Amino acid sequence: MMDMMNAMGLWGLLLLIVLLAGVAVAVFVGVRAARPPKLREGDDARTLLERRLASGEISSEEYYELDSALRSGSGGRR
Repeated sequence: MMDMMNAMGLWGLLLLIVLLAGVAVAVFVGVRAARPPKLREGDDARTLLERRLASGEISSEEYYELDSALRSGSGGRR
């Protein structure tokens, strides 16, 4: 009877460790996803705009609107 209780305790501890590791991974991924992307050296506004279009963050209409604003030099925000 004692051996079975020890084995169940071991499985319970293992399950607890796996659950805590899963929570830690979920928090890590959530924090990384919430942070804005880091700018690389040499990134300019047009490169960032193209990257946002490629990732689906903005539509093609928004891209052309913002691209024309960059070309005209009026970097006004919405």
